[in-house]
This record gives sequence, C-alpha cells and structure tokens, in this order.
Amino acid sequence: MKKIAAKRRFLALAGLLVAGSGTVALILLTPGDNPPSNEGALAEPGRTDAARRSVSRTPYRVVGHEVRSSTDTPTPTSGAADPSAGGDQATAPLPVASGNIPENVNASPEFLALRDQLDASIAAYSAQVGGVDVAIAVTDLQNGESISVGGNVLHRTGCVINMFALFAAVAEFQAGNASPSGLGSFIKKGIGGSHPPDVKDFTQRIFGSYWDGTYRARELMSSWGMSASYFDHIPYYGGDTPGPNILTALETNDILARLWNDQLFDAEWSAYTIGVLRDSFWYVNYMIPRRLPAAATVAHKIGYYADYDGWVNNDTGIVSFTGADGVQKAYAITYLSQMAGSEQIGYSFGAKLSRDVWDWMAGKYGLWTPPTPEPRPQPTPEPTAPPTQEPTPPPTAAPTPSASPGSSPKPTLEP
Repeated sequence: MKKIAAKRRFLALAGLLVAGSGTVALILLTPGDNPPSNEGALAEPGRTDAARRSVSRTPYRVVGHEVRSSTDTPTPTSGAADPSAGGDQATAPLPVASGNIPENVNASPEFLALRDQLDASIAAYSAQVGGVDVAIAVTDLQNGESISVGGNVLHRTGCVINMFALFAAVAEFQAGNASPSGLGSFIKKGIGGSHPPDVKDFTQRIFGSYWDGTYRARELMSSWGMSASYFDHIPYYGGDTPGPNILTALETNDILARLWNDQLFDAEWSAYTIGVLRDSFWYVNYMIPRRLPAAATVAHKIGYYADYDGWVNNDTGIVSFTGADGVQKAYAITYLSQMAGSEQIGYSFGAKLSRDVWDWMAGKYGLWTPPTPEPRPQPTPEPTAPPTQEPTPPPTAAPTPSASPGSSPKPTLEP
C-alpha cells in the first residue's frame, strides 16, 4: 500500500424539485474521481435479494433527506479506480445513530484523569486545525477498565474494517473448514500491508465469494454484540453506491479485549490472529506504533481514505510490553478520525495520542530492565616459589701451553 495523494472532493448540488405543497432540496453527492469498471466481478454471486436481507443486522444510511436501508443498495457493478493504492472509495453518509456501550463507568480516578487529558487534547487540536472528528478508546487488559472520548460515535473505517475479514477467515480455520496454508502471502499483504485486493483474494479463496466472506464477517460482528458497527463492503469493492463501513471506538476495543483473552477463538488461533496483526509492513506503522519505543510490541490494523467531507485516518490495535515485575502487560487502543482537512491532520494526531497513552501505561506498570549480573569473584592465585636454578659454574680458563722440552726462549732484539 502506498499512501495516496489527497482526492479532490466536491459536492454537486442538483436542482430543486418544486411541488405544489412546497420545495424539496435534493443533494447529490458525486465522487471527485470517475472510477471505471473494476474487474467486472463485483456482483454478489448466487445471492438473492431475500438472502441479502437475511443478515442479522440492517444498518441505515441517509440519501438526501430519505433514510434507506443499506440492503436496498443496487447490486454492485463497479468499484474504485485503483484498489492497489489502498484506502477506499467514497461512500454514502453515516446514519444518525450511535453505539450504546456505557462510557467511563468502571475506570479508576487515575485512569479517568488520562481520559480528561485526552479529551482536552482533542478539543484543543480540533480548534487548532479547524475541525476534525476524533474518537479514542483505551482498555487496560490487566483489569478490563476502559476509558473513551467519543467512544460511541459512528466512524467511517477505511481498511480497518478488513480486520473483521481476517476474523471471519480465522473462524473458518478454527472450525476446520479452511486452512491458512497457501494463503499466507495474501493475508500478510492484505492485513499487514493494508492492501484491499489481497483481502478480496483470501476471502474469495476461503468462502468461494468475497461477498460471502463479507456476509460471514457481518454475522460474527452481530453475534459479538456489535450493534452500531457494520461491515458493508471490502474497501474498493462496494460497487457504484456503497454504504459506509462503520465502527465505534468502544465496540472495536471490546473485540480486541476478547481477542486478547481468547474469547473470540481458542488460544492457538488467538495467538495466530495476534501474530498476523503484529506482522505489519513498516509503511503502515505511522499512527499507533510511530512514536512508541522499542519496548512496545504492536498488533494493529490501519485504515485511511478521503471522503466527500474530509480525510479518514484510523488505527486500532493491542500494545504489549514487559512490566517492571517481568510479567507481560497489554492495552487495547482504538483511534478513529474523520472529516480532517488533510491526511496529515488525522494520522499525526493519532501518533501523538498513542504516545500519551503509552506514557501513562508505562508509568503505571513500569518497564522491565534485565538485572545486571554481579561479577563473579575470581579466586586469588596462591603465590608460587620461583623455579630453582642450578648455579652456573664459572668459566674454565683454557690451559696455557707449556714450552716443549729442550726449547729455549728467543732473545729479545734491541733496536
């Protein structure tokens, strides 16, 4: 996935319908880019209208002034221009609704102080940049305490929603209906690289149709109590008029806490899923992991794209580290932002808030420092006597030859 340049966004206002009883304004939203037909395989194969309506949750979206069920969306026929760039295509507006998880009810005073700090930071930043809709939820996975700001507000998701495509796949692996063998590269690039075509590919290989993979993810989300969140489509594969993919920070954090505690899958497949989320490409680590130290291990999923009303930049994940007591600690964090004037406004603030949460958690639990081993005392060597040396005998003088018998000394000559 490469970071995409900002899409041009505009609103085309289409006419006024004047009737005898009054005037009705119709707002037509049109994308900044005109996407060509994409792969020609976006229809929901083998799925009747009745079957499409049989999913356990039916969200609603606003079209002009009329509220329609998202299941009334026409059968998709085309997608966005370049799925390989990551992100998503522009979608219909969010419904006027919210989640219903009680906020900030089980948190300690110290944890609530962090919540107040985050709230103040969000308000100040929004005023500074001219407005951005930010939500954040943090769950301490040691004791289950959660805090949030805007935790029940609906947010567009970008590719964060594909985390639930992964969950649908893992459910099939655990049930023995499929195997990750042969799918590793698709899962790694689709999830770790935030690449929608590979998510489409692995869901299609597992379920026979990526739409069936989407339906299965919807069913799981509903069974897990995600009443406000909704998986409308794999990003870029929603057709001409897709409804929005929707998450709330609190519902997403609740799912991450269940994943960590082996409540979605058994221990083996929970570990597998967390491993996939940890195996992210370096170029998607610019929000939650960006400012964290090497002591942090991050399992996460990002999402981003430009919609009609601004940029969407999201990241959700589990941060783990070894506490001062030598025991693993972890917390779940979900950062959601939308309606930002630029891409940087959204993702840079996510990195900042992530570091604020890390500092609080590391301050609470401490960081493990390997003990420095004390040097072992070295035994003192016992003194040893120097080796005994034999005295060196004095040199023996060479004998002076004596005169031969009968010889006489030569006379000394006088000058």
